[in-house]
Order: sequence, then C-alpha cells, then structure tokens
Amino acid sequence: RYEYDKAIRLTALVNENNATYSFAYDVSDRLTEEVRVDNLTRRFSYNVGGHLTRLEEIGYGENAERPQRHTLFERDAIGRLLSKLNSDAQQLFSYDDGDRLLSIQRQPSGIGKQLGITEEKLEYTYDLLGRLTQEITPDGTLSYEYDPLSNLTTLTLPDGRKVNHLYYGSGHLHQLNLDGQVISDMERDDLHREVYRTQGKLTSCFGYDAMGRKAWQFASTLPADKLSQVHNTGVNTALLVEHAYNPIH
Repeated sequence: RYEYDKAIRLTALVNENNATYSFAYDVSDRLTEEVRVDNLTRRFSYNVGGHLTRLEEIGYGENAERPQRHTLFERDAIGRLLSKLNSDAQQLFSYDDGDRLLSIQRQPSGIGKQLGITEEKLEYTYDLLGRLTQEITPDGTLSYEYDPLSNLTTLTLPDGRKVNHLYYGSGHLHQLNLDGQVISDMERDDLHREVYRTQGKLTSCFGYDAMGRKAWQFASTLPADKLSQVHNTGVNTALLVEHAYNPIH
C-alpha cells in the first residue's frame, strides 16, 4: 500500500505484513528522513543549493542498540561532488572541463584498513560525443560501443566477452545476448510497450490499461501457448501481480 500527504508526496510504503517504510520531507520537498522496515533510520541534510551534504544512518541492533554512521559530502561551487568522507574511507572525485567524471579514488582510513578496505582508483574515458567508452578498474576494463543513435550496442567485459544489445526502430531493445547466447528476448506492442520477455526458462508478460499504465504482470515457466490463460481457472497465479491506481495517478 502507498500513502501520500496533502502535497502528494510518498509518506509510507506498507507491505503485506503491515510493516511500514516511512518518509519525511522539508518545506522544499527534499527527503529529510526515511525509516525502513528494519528500523534503520536515514537522515539527510542539504546546502542552500539543495545538494546533499550529510547523511546520518542510525541502525537498530538485536539488543536495541543504535549504532550510528555519518557520511559527509563536499561539493564545489557548482554542486559537483568532490569528496565523500566517513569513518572507513575518503573518496575523491575529479572531472574534466565538460563536467564529466574522470576518476574516483578511495583512500581508506586507519579504521578502514583494519576492516580490509584498500586503496582503489576508477577511471573513465569518453568519446567526442561525451559518451562513456571505458571504465578502468583494478580488476579490468569495461568498454562501451554505441550505434549512431547513441544506443549501447556492445558491452565488452574485462575477460573479453561481449554483451550485445539488439534494437529496432529508434532504439527499442528487443534482445540481450552474451557472445550470441540469448540472455533475454523482448516483444513489444504497436506502441512499443514491452508485453513479453524471456529470461532462460522464465517468461514474463505485461498488460496495460487504456491510459497506458501497467495493469498486470505475470511470470511463468508455462509454454508460450498457455500464457494467454493466466486469468483462467486452474492456472497457478502465484506470480501474477495486478496494479491499481487512485484517481490522480
């Protein structure tokens, strides 16, 4: 169940066990606090520009202890994140003249080193259109290739294998495969909405209402010719999820 305040801001998510995930906001509609179902509390502070500058996390242990963790965020004059600091480590961020992220460098604190956290640096490269082309990590490099419409076509993994993305039209994804072995196939209706997806032996179907909102979704290992029967008596609907909307949404 979803609950909203008078400003139509989400204030609570209530699950089937009646456990609540709650949210609070400031006068500028910024999220200031969330309380999760496990009683973990997260509080957010912002600067005058609306950028996050501090995160407080307050846990809830088995013996009702409340361990705390604080993270500070340093930003430059235009709001770019320069540093992220907590008790374990500091992360430093650098950018190019086009505001694109060039690197993230992690420097562990004394406490962090005791926890096994090590120094690490991630680097990023881009093409002339500003598209990410490489992520360079200590464990290897991820490479990205694009079509003329800037749709991602090939993701090359550090071991050389390639995840291929196949599209139709102006960029509607219809297949993912790993070196030719199908990972997932998608089918769409005339409005290009996804209605059918295969993932190995699992098949998912999606239906929409007259306003184009998702009305139901269903996952099954049934053969394709049986999937039209998901609403029929005798078919296991344990994996059928139906969606309802209020008059505003």
